[in-house]
Amino acid sequence: MKPIPGVTAPASDWGVSLEDVVAVVAVALTVVFAWPQVFRALRHGVHGVSAGAITQSMVAAAAWLGYGIARGLVPVLVANLGVMSGQLVVTLELVRNRAIPRGRAAAAITGAVALIALAQVGVLTDPIVAVAGFVAVTSVLTQLLEVRREPHRLEGLSASTYALLTAMCAAWFVYGLLLSDVVIIATNVVAFPMAAYIAWAASRSHHELEEANDPRSSAAR
Repeated sequence: MKPIPGVTAPASDWGVSLEDVVAVVAVALTVVFAWPQVFRALRHGVHGVSAGAITQSMVAAAAWLGYGIARGLVPVLVANLGVMSGQLVVTLELVRNRAIPRGRAAAAITGAVALIALAQVGVLTDPIVAVAGFVAVTSVLTQLLEVRREPHRLEGLSASTYALLTAMCAAWFVYGLLLSDVVIIATNVVAFPMAAYIAWAASRSHHELEEANDPRSSAAR
């Protein structure tokens, strides 16, 4: 997730520029993308979900949330509040299912809260959010490695979350192109193929599990 710089392109007759439209789409996708994972974890457990990916994403979102507060950027604040709260719920589910030690989860949550506070210190705001951008990308890589490790046991991993993440990366990539922002472009170019692969792998694993649990499929074989 990246902050929304000032709009530079001319506005349309309705006072809305192309950058505005793309930014709204990107922010909306950012707000909602984590929540299908929340619902899947509550219904199917967390098998296949990388604890590292979830905690990294939560910490990164907290840093961006702090940035949004510090800079008065409401879209950044709202988008990352949605991500952080969703990943917090999944983290608690990981603890409940003993997929992550309580101490590690507590450290991640404490770190996330601390980053929100530290981001309010003027000299720290930009460095913290720069690191957060890197951590957000590595969180996708961490989940990708988990998928490659157990590609057929992804019952708890939400394909919808990573499909939405793929669309979100595409939206932010377009936004970066419109603003000629190399950081936004590069971040989302890297994350896009990883998110797309994870979405495909999770969907395939779910279909395999459904077929394995379908008596009619077993009879046909």
